[in-house]
Amino acid sequence: MENLRRKIREIDGRGYKAYKNLRGIYRFRGFNLEFLKIQGDPFATPSVVLLTFPRPGYPPETLREEVRTATEDFVYRRLYDLCRQESAREGSGGSGRISVPEPGQAVLSRSAVRFRGQELLVKFYVGLPAAGRRILGREAEAILLRKVPRIGQGLLYSSINPEKLKAHIHLYLCQNQLREKLEEMGLVAFVGDGSVLPRASGISDLPMRGAKFFMSPRSLRKEIALPCGKKVVGMGIPRGITLISGGGYHGKTTLLEAIQNGIYNHIEGDGREWVITVRDAVKIRSEDGRSVKSVDISNFIRDLPSGINTQNFSSEDASGSTSMAASISEALEVGTSLLLIDEDTTATNFMIKDERMAELIRKEPIIPFVERVKELKEMGISTILVAGGAGEYLTVADLVIVMEEYLPSDETAEAKRIISRYPAKFKGEFPPLQFPKPRTPLPEGLSPYHRGKERIKVKGDRILYGADEIDTHSFEQIKSPSQLPTIAHGLRLLFDLQRKHSLTLRELLLGWEKEIEERGFDALSRISPALFGIRRQDLAMALNRLRRLKILI
Repeated sequence: MENLRRKIREIDGRGYKAYKNLRGIYRFRGFNLEFLKIQGDPFATPSVVLLTFPRPGYPPETLREEVRTATEDFVYRRLYDLCRQESAREGSGGSGRISVPEPGQAVLSRSAVRFRGQELLVKFYVGLPAAGRRILGREAEAILLRKVPRIGQGLLYSSINPEKLKAHIHLYLCQNQLREKLEEMGLVAFVGDGSVLPRASGISDLPMRGAKFFMSPRSLRKEIALPCGKKVVGMGIPRGITLISGGGYHGKTTLLEAIQNGIYNHIEGDGREWVITVRDAVKIRSEDGRSVKSVDISNFIRDLPSGINTQNFSSEDASGSTSMAASISEALEVGTSLLLIDEDTTATNFMIKDERMAELIRKEPIIPFVERVKELKEMGISTILVAGGAGEYLTVADLVIVMEEYLPSDETAEAKRIISRYPAKFKGEFPPLQFPKPRTPLPEGLSPYHRGKERIKVKGDRILYGADEIDTHSFEQIKSPSQLPTIAHGLRLLFDLQRKHSLTLRELLLGWEKEIEERGFDALSRISPALFGIRRQDLAMALNRLRRLKILI
């Protein structure tokens, strides 16, 4: 610590680049401090410090493999609060700012906090202070020798509330046990009674104040006793085809959005603690203009008038229907047991075609999704669909849920009665559904280099990767901006893996999963404290939208 003080005083008043002299490891009470990155300019991305705690004091039961993510999440939230308390502008640019990204409502693995055995490693940003580009030594001393040690001391087990940590871990453990129960009970999703599904606003993930509590219909109500000792009661959605319907503004989309975000565990007070969905669920939507590379969409699109081969379909400007066909094929390829679809974000001609249009349009290349959804079920892939105007789906749904004033009712029997009065007349004759053929990406299509330099950046909801720019606004299951840099660095790891091996796309993504499991976020970046956990399905969405992606033919 005194060595660091001496170095700071030596560089006081010098040009900003003299901060590089601080490189090294410094001993503090309870932890060591190391600079992983020192910024070259007060207006640049802040410096990154690593605190290593050899004995932070956390009990062994909080570091067991099945709950370690919960403990790390708890420590991260504590780190975020401490950084906010200590952060204050102390000069030019980002001088004096101490930060990590906002944690949000989901419990995720994060690069900023990691337990390695009993040892705790913590990373965060520090804006080293300057006036213009002249080092402010006194302010740097205050940050590095007073504020940072206070943050460090605040992360020790002796400084946290052990009961709150215990409750955080217990909730996380129970949520994971409920997700495991879904498979055992033949369910794809569960929505707990008393849940608060509406969010505060379109730009807030916090629960809406005064919103109605969710209550399950009696016919779908499940009581599930978990090994953790918790009993949960709520609506179980079984495998198969589920239609969520109802009038406008009555909560159809709100329910589906809660289910699509049920792939994550949520913190106490979020309102969706007991909304649990199978982890590999994928939301499908229309994306006009997206890139598609060598995807077999022939299950849904065939006999295009231009003679384009739909078994090996590529486009730089996909239509709504071809984008949906490609997204479903890509989801099957990477692995999913549940598709989630909202009619508000679909291409109508992909979803349905009634008998009148079928009679009018005799040369139709699109096989509507309604004609394929049962075959998907036979392949073990369930569908939850929101539809308020496509009555054709009543004929294929195994379960019909109607939302009225944000409360669900099981209207399956009523739907069957209606079907008997208005039977569907249109039924095409199509070849059977086929599982998409494996694709093998070529390494050059995954390259992060652009004009001879590596480019891996995130700007807003765009990922700048190599020569590509990926618009992620359609990645509806990404819930934090800090998941986007993880995707960007994940693409870089895929490039490295594919240069060593020639793997199919699915094998490549499974290889990425294995690297993350074995090496953690260090497999992506040893420095960044701003990476949040993602699934292989999320990474696949970015990979499949690379305009320079090349597939081995």
